[in-house]
Amino acid sequence: MTATHTAPAAALEVAQLHPDALDIGENVRDSVDLTQTPDFVESIRENGVLEAISAVRTADGTIVVRDGQRRTLAARETGRTTIPVVIYPDTEGSDKARAVDRIGKQITANRHRKGLTAAQHTRGVAQMLEFGASITKVSKTLAMDKKDVKAQAAVGKAEAARAALDAGQLDLAHAAVVAEFEEAGDTEAVEKLLTTRSYDFDHVAERLRGLREEREAYARAAAPFEKKGFTILPHDHVSFGEEVQSPSDLVSADGDEVTQEMIDAAPQFWAVFLGLNDAFFDKATGERVDYDDVDWDTEDDDSAVPDEGLRHANTVDYRPEYLPEYWCIDQDGAELEPHPIIDAVDGSGNGHAEAARAVREQEAKDKQERRRVRELNKQAEAATTVRREFLRTSLLARKTPPKTAATYVATTLARDPGLISEYKAAESLGELLGFKGYYPGRELAEQVAKVSEARAQVLLLALVIAAQESRMVKDAWRSKPKNADQYLSFLMEQGYTLAAVEEIITGQLTFDEVAID
Repeated sequence: MTATHTAPAAALEVAQLHPDALDIGENVRDSVDLTQTPDFVESIRENGVLEAISAVRTADGTIVVRDGQRRTLAARETGRTTIPVVIYPDTEGSDKARAVDRIGKQITANRHRKGLTAAQHTRGVAQMLEFGASITKVSKTLAMDKKDVKAQAAVGKAEAARAALDAGQLDLAHAAVVAEFEEAGDTEAVEKLLTTRSYDFDHVAERLRGLREEREAYARAAAPFEKKGFTILPHDHVSFGEEVQSPSDLVSADGDEVTQEMIDAAPQFWAVFLGLNDAFFDKATGERVDYDDVDWDTEDDDSAVPDEGLRHANTVDYRPEYLPEYWCIDQDGAELEPHPIIDAVDGSGNGHAEAARAVREQEAKDKQERRRVRELNKQAEAATTVRREFLRTSLLARKTPPKTAATYVATTLARDPGLISEYKAAESLGELLGFKGYYPGRELAEQVAKVSEARAQVLLLALVIAAQESRMVKDAWRSKPKNADQYLSFLMEQGYTLAAVEEIITGQLTFDEVAID
């Protein structure tokens, strides 16, 4: 049998050294102001350094402080000639591993002394990951939950988020959201979030995520037009007023209508706005389907038979589609003139002119109305994301039901006994409780059999809430599903903050009172 020999570990050293002999090195505490702790400095002056400095001896013989930055600096400040130092061998194999070890130990040590600022702590976590430590290693080293490690790391790399956390303006969760937008370079969103009150923060953040996705989708749709030489109007463009005309408002010098060919031939004279429109497509072929060719009464009912000449609603897919709207930004360059009827609107009060003006005004009103509906639908979708996160992580994660749960469940089912058989209720239940199988009801029953009576009551609440959630579609603010107002009021009692669009359902706001800009 061959003996295995292990090299002896390098010896630990204990020494009394002059503080100037130590290299302070990098520290997670990125600044030290001794004037802020005069009692600490005076203690070092009178008593010396009572707790030994921890240091490591590097390959070139330099002794680098790992724990004891403030004590070393105070010793220098007060003229101490020797301080106790425990010198550890350098056991790490690379500079990155050495940095991870240093930062982890500095964070851990400083938790129980003159605390690191929140910003210093997050920056330290971020540095550990940057040096190659895994989330698991950082979590274990610092005794932190992995979710908090991720949040701290995100904030640690984001200057505005770190500053807000340090100032107590934001908690860690909200600071991590600000860091998300800061990393994306969205300074406008960062400024908006930093001025948003905490009770409304989650709703505003989710809407800003939606806006970011919209801008990105708009940019992709606009790219081919920009390549052709058209001026691209911003995604939130509302109106030019009357000084810029659409193709239907203009004619050529010969009196001809403006055609698409004329526009494409001279893109430098035209601006393009890409309007988001509802579009329907055949699920099987992908071909466009006209809205009026669908029997919408068959929606969500596979067994329903559509009226003659119409198709079943479940055979089509909906998806938004960007369609170009053209506006002439240089009529002289394009050699175009106002349409005679439009010209008459500006110069006389004849019947044709008044009719044309009325048509234009109605079109503008209808356009603004459609825009409001679209924007409120977007707000509703963002609110649904926030609301369901609250349900998943807070209300339905409880071990015991809230005090008013039994009353809410009994009242709701008495008013609407068919609620829990609502179409898509099972799908909502699976989403809210994290069920992965095809039969959420069966999984719920299995859970009920295993949990306490109190938790079983929470699961019953989940069953009712999931059914109500299945009704909370994006235009629920307009359709106001049965019991939706009582449902949202119940959530408010449990600590949920309603979004403005949800307040339409509860009657706190009207359709026109919700800001869309």
